[in-house]
Amino acid sequence: MISVLAGIAVGIALALPLASAYALFGLGIVVIHRASRVLNLAHGAIATLPAYLLYSLSPRIGIPAAVLLSLFAGGLLGVAVERLVVRRLRRVSQTAQTVGTVAVFALLVAVMGKVWGTNLLPGVSLVPHQAFRVGQALMFTEDLALIAASILGSLVFFGLFKFTHFGLAMRLAADNRQAASLMGIDPDRTTAQAWFLAGVFAALGGVLLAGESGLHPYLLPLQMLPAFVAALLGGLDSAFGVVLGALVVGVAIGIVPSLGSIGQQPGMPQVALTALALVVMARRGVRLQAGDVRSSLA
Repeated sequence: MISVLAGIAVGIALALPLASAYALFGLGIVVIHRASRVLNLAHGAIATLPAYLLYSLSPRIGIPAAVLLSLFAGGLLGVAVERLVVRRLRRVSQTAQTVGTVAVFALLVAVMGKVWGTNLLPGVSLVPHQAFRVGQALMFTEDLALIAASILGSLVFFGLFKFTHFGLAMRLAADNRQAASLMGIDPDRTTAQAWFLAGVFAALGGVLLAGESGLHPYLLPLQMLPAFVAALLGGLDSAFGVVLGALVVGVAIGIVPSLGSIGQQPGMPQVALTALALVVMARRGVRLQAGDVRSSLA
């Protein structure tokens, strides 16, 4: 019994960095959903491309400048997706907008595979690499960087939406663009700003996660998928909910392998997450469609 509890504790400790990454990605998903009522399925690719840019730029201009340019590129990429795809499909339907982001995902993954190849490349670590023990778990400085960035990003997000007019303007622009215009709000500019912010959040998470797990055009974008589960668990309009959802997802991924031989089977953490998401959605009575999800504000 003690060994099982110890294994669970170790699993939770090792899952905290992943939960932090999912929180960063999930916050970006919430920002976009608040602004456009769209589930951005290109989020993983938007997070990965800046990590590749950092890999290419850091030897030439240094890591600090390359990080700033990569984060800015992530924001610009978010704006480009909104302007060139989502905005053009707005008059069709929300489903068409979501499908458009799937096309963007496929295009970006193909471009990354063509430019940088499909071999696993070492990501750029933003902190000195060092290992240390937390109880029975072995953690690295990159893990702490993910946790710190998640906490800082969450504080920035809450401050922005609780103490500024931006959050209200963004929600109003998403719900009723005509009313927003009558109140002096430019809905297109507000939406673009939201996508820029979400792109920066995605880029930060992608850069930090790549420094720990490496760069691959097919694998790294898919590591963001649990963030969508976190957003569904916590509510696509709730910042606080998505952070809690990320914690639940990260802990589930860490605990399941410690539950014996069944939990160690390939794909079992993903099966557990799927079952959990379906149960939560069923209890809420909410259909699994991007345009139909309704949750309370953070």
